Parts: sequence; structure tokens; C-alpha cells
Amino acid sequence: MRLALIGAGAIARRHVGALRPHDDVSIEAVCDVDEGRAAELASAVGGRAVSDWSEVVERGDIEAVLVCSPPAAHAGPTVAALERGLPVYLEKPLARSEEDGARIVDAWRASHAVCAVGYQWRSLGVLARLREALAGAPPGMLVSRSFGPTEPGRGDLAASAGSWFADRRASGGILFELGSHDIDLQIALAGPVSRVHAAGGSGLLALHGRPAAGMEDAVAVMLEYESGAVGVVAVAWNPASEPPVYTLDVEAAGAALRLELDPVFRLTGTAGGQRVDARDDVDPRQSSIDRFLEAVRSAQPDSVPCSPADALDKLRAALAAERAIGSPEG
Repeated sequence: MRLALIGAGAIARRHVGALRPHDDVSIEAVCDVDEGRAAELASAVGGRAVSDWSEVVERGDIEAVLVCSPPAAHAGPTVAALERGLPVYLEKPLARSEEDGARIVDAWRASHAVCAVGYQWRSLGVLARLREALAGAPPGMLVSRSFGPTEPGRGDLAASAGSWFADRRASGGILFELGSHDIDLQIALAGPVSRVHAAGGSGLLALHGRPAAGMEDAVAVMLEYESGAVGVVAVAWNPASEPPVYTLDVEAAGAALRLELDPVFRLTGTAGGQRVDARDDVDPRQSSIDRFLEAVRSAQPDSVPCSPADALDKLRAALAAERAIGSPEG
């Protein structure tokens, strides 16, 4: 399978590592607006470096595309690739605006092509075990914690002057880069969101003593679900949190469960009067790529863990939280 990477930053390099075990996969092209960065990664993988994504999409030898550009730059290459019938692995979040997200969903539905959005925790086997433990009981309370640094390879603090992450309009900050993973998992378990409340703080954690530039280093989101459930997502951008903390607690009638999400992927608790203890041995960053490739090989668009339509629900919730943070009323 001949692939192209659009974006050659830290996330793209992670995906290169996940692609290595697949002997039938080659990376034919690497695209980035930074020509030097594209050339460096292309040289490492044996592909061709380009600076214009349209050149990648229009190449007749490309069979699938991984879009790893900043969120605000997702829609252009993703829509173009889907319109050509190319399978796409799209890094999360789906987009930076609802309009762009809807364009991607429309293109995906019209194409009937495989498109997976990179919410990797959806690929965890213990997520199915959690649903099994609930035995159909709807969650009443969900609490997510995400305490730690942002992507280490990106150098968001050291390179804040030039990092796309430091531009909130491009990245959405920690709400989109970290918190959207938690929102995704909660919606996957609790269903549609009816109301969103949120607050944000800045300057007391990772940004202590640094220019905030409109960014938060602490975010709290409360989600009200149509089912009547309540969810809380707490995100702390704090490099001192080592190892980082990524957990999801789920409380339901007859069940109290905790899912540890990194670096150990383990489900513990009680359900139906029985102890629950299960774990995943495969890193979801690997299994997410594995499942995308299998969906492409088998031509089964419905087999991906998170489709663009799934991801649009999360995008809407994150955008609502962003609006609440920006509102004096919260």
C-alpha cells in the first residue's frame, strides 16, 4: 500500500513508527509547508518531499493519505483526497471549525471511502470490556482527568514563538489537543450531549511566568447528556505531572469502573457484584493505525473506530466548551 503523509511534524513521526511493522506499506511522499522538515522525514522513509498537498493528492500512485497537519488545515487536503476516493487517516480533532468539519463529513459520505479520525483510545480492547461490564446500564457520572505535558516532540513551550500549537486559532489549545480525547470517550459511552459548560485558567501551570497569548493551561468542562448523565473533563497542562495522568471513571447503577489510559491501559472496578480487571497490551497509537490499514485492505469504511461523523459530535462539544470559556457567564 503506497501512502503519503501530509504534515511532517511530531505526530507524523509517531505514525511512521506505527507503520513500520507493516511490510506491505511504503511512504511514497511527505508534504509539509516547511520544505526542510518534509525533506528530512522523506529521506528517513525513502519517499519524495513536496510542499503542496495538492501535488500529493493528485499523484496517481498514492493509495491512501495520512493528514497530520494542524487542525485548521485539515479540511483542504482531506476533502480533496476523499473526492478522489482515497482512504484518509485524519489526525484529531476533525477540524478547527464546524463548517470545515461538516465539509469533511459530506465529502466522506459522498466518497464511500475509508476515513478514520485519530482518536486512538477508541481502539482499546478494554473499551469493549467496559461496555460489557456496564451490561446496558447507562452511565450516570463520567469523570475524565488529563494532567501532563502536551506532545513532547513538538516542543510547545520551548518553541512557543513559532509553534502552531501556540496559535489558538490554529490549534484550539489544550481543549482540542488534549481534552477532545476525553470528550470523545465520554460521548462514545454516554451518547449525545445536550448542554456544555466550561471554564479555563492560565498562568498557574505550564504557562507560569510565560506569555499566555490567549492560551489556557487549565480547562474544566461539564457535559450534560441527553440520557441524563453528567460528565466532567479536567485538563491540566503541567509538565511537572510525571508520569502524566489520563483516566476515566464511570459510575453507573451496579457498576463503578476506572479506565487508566496511559502509559498503562487498564480497566478496574466492580460491576454486577463482580471484580473487573482487564488490560490492553497493544498501545492504541499502534492499534489505531493497524485498524485503519485493515479497513483499507478489506474496503470496509464502517470498521474504523471513529468516523468523521463520530468526530463531528466531539468537535461540536469542544466548540461549545470554547465558546463557554470565552463567555463571562461561562
